Amino acid sequence: MAFVGNPSVGKSAFFSRLTGIGVVVANYPGTTVELTHGSINAGSKKVDVVDLPGIYSLGASTEDEKVSKRYLLREYPDVIINVVDATRLERNLYLTLQLLELDIPMVVALNQMDSAKEMGIEIDVEKLSDYLGVPVIPTVATKGLGLDDVVLSALDEDISTGKRRRVHYDNHILRAIERLDTDFPEIGYGIKVRALERDEEFVKLSCRPHDADLLLATSGSITEDIEKAHGMQISDTIARDLYGEAGYIVDRVTTQVEHKITFKEKIDSILTSEYVGITGLIIAILITFFVVFTLGGFLEEGIVSLFETYLIFPVEGMLTGSSPIFRNVIIYSLLGIEAGFAIAIPYIAVFYIILSLFEDSGYLTRASFLLDNWTHKVGLHGRAVIPLILGLGCNVPAIMSTRALNTMRERRIASVLIALTPCSARTVIILGLVGTFVGYWAAISIYVLELVIIFGTGWVLGKGLSGEKTGLIMEMAPLRRPDQRATLQKTWLRVREFVYVAFPLLVAGSALLGLLDAVGVLDTFQNAVEPVSVGVFGLPAFAATALIFGILRKEMALQILAVLAGTANFAQVLTPLQMYSFAVITTIYIPCVATIAILKHELGWKDTAVISMFTISLALLAGFLINVAGMML
Repeated sequence: MAFVGNPSVGKSAFFSRLTGIGVVVANYPGTTVELTHGSINAGSKKVDVVDLPGIYSLGASTEDEKVSKRYLLREYPDVIINVVDATRLERNLYLTLQLLELDIPMVVALNQMDSAKEMGIEIDVEKLSDYLGVPVIPTVATKGLGLDDVVLSALDEDISTGKRRRVHYDNHILRAIERLDTDFPEIGYGIKVRALERDEEFVKLSCRPHDADLLLATSGSITEDIEKAHGMQISDTIARDLYGEAGYIVDRVTTQVEHKITFKEKIDSILTSEYVGITGLIIAILITFFVVFTLGGFLEEGIVSLFETYLIFPVEGMLTGSSPIFRNVIIYSLLGIEAGFAIAIPYIAVFYIILSLFEDSGYLTRASFLLDNWTHKVGLHGRAVIPLILGLGCNVPAIMSTRALNTMRERRIASVLIALTPCSARTVIILGLVGTFVGYWAAISIYVLELVIIFGTGWVLGKGLSGEKTGLIMEMAPLRRPDQRATLQKTWLRVREFVYVAFPLLVAGSALLGLLDAVGVLDTFQNAVEPVSVGVFGLPAFAATALIFGILRKEMALQILAVLAGTANFAQVLTPLQMYSFAVITTIYIPCVATIAILKHELGWKDTAVISMFTISLALLAGFLINVAGMML
């Protein structure tokens, strides 16, 4: 079974209710778009299910749409579960009518029937099923209502029988299809429609190479004649007819009952208003990070304490007298594991729970809408707000979430800006060093400096980086109560991916640093960089060594700084200018090994190297300018 539908129709809630947490997330071959796979037992049958990315059509303008189309045509599932939002029926039927043309057995899950009832929308489900020619099952996925009926209907052997609805296209298009029926009787109806639209990939995935070339050549000349007759692109004509057909069906199966404006609708109008909405968004962000930092910090302290008490210290005692190289590699590797758990569980998990609540409730789409004008100034659109906000907690899941952006150009810009965004680990350095020993406003000025750098970098990239630019077209789904089970499953899947991708590099990086320390390379490095560290940046040599450890994890730079300085009272060994410079350099250069790993996973080595070198160069330039300014004052 393949779950297909528009974004925000409740597919994830539907899928998680059926499969539980025993699912596998994997990239579709040759892409970074994720597909979620699972299995269910239905009677004596074991059914494999896949949750395809949310799409609006089979037109394949985004990477998600391309992957969903390729999956349907290459894998050819036994049955499609088309999840449809009952509150947005006309918009959703556009995709449904296209899916009907694929001639794959299909069941329509008419979801969010409770929300439709609240909005005064009554739908004649039986009449809708008659119009479409496939089973239509009313569901409320968040409550588990109707899900079993959908599965049973999908397993019905007679599901493929019956006459499906065909869109009443323009007469020119219908005559063109009849002509193609004569020349290509073995090729399906939907393939011919896509051929007239010049969708070469669709046709080549559906037909043998020779038939595909012949069909495209024949349909191409027909398409030109139709476009001349209409004075418009045939794709626009087909889209118009699809919407017309969807509207025709909706008019005959729905009834709008008068209803009073609900409290939920009043809240929605407030959340999307320009000034009150922005204020509410700022408050929501502040509350989010208060919870993340408070609860995350509490959990981190407990996890670190457990590791040190029951693992690090006992192992250090056991390794006393052993080879320094072996001892360092083991201890540093354990520190890497400790760092990984201290990131994944306290900060990423807590943040993702809150983010999933915002996402499933529909609030994130409203945040994207409110900030769309601002993000356009840096070459992005409102949807990029989500990963940028996430970057304040941790850059790793933030870069993962750039997959939701439509083009590689937008993903590159967003990834660069996220790499510059002060995550929670860098906040530890800003507040723990500058805020404590220099002053509150000095710490705030670093955030202001970061904001200026981020906006300036985004503006330059937005103007100069080549690639496709897109606007914000986003379905504003109604506000709803999040499903707890779906929220926890989504959180677990995201944390699990971080563990699988980042943990190996964290442990390997830690072991390497331990080896370098044991053989004296770090001491040699410290002596070598001292002239540059002191002369160019005004920092003692041990600060340069601490910056190296910051590559493993940012707050480790501060911890190592205290170890090398021999005290945690940095005011005794560093001047206010040196502390300020150290914090600025640390917060600008490439975040950590885990972020490098995710950048490589999402963008490849070339882009990762460019982003890393850019942030390192920018950090060193900032440190140099701060030192020069300090000498002049």
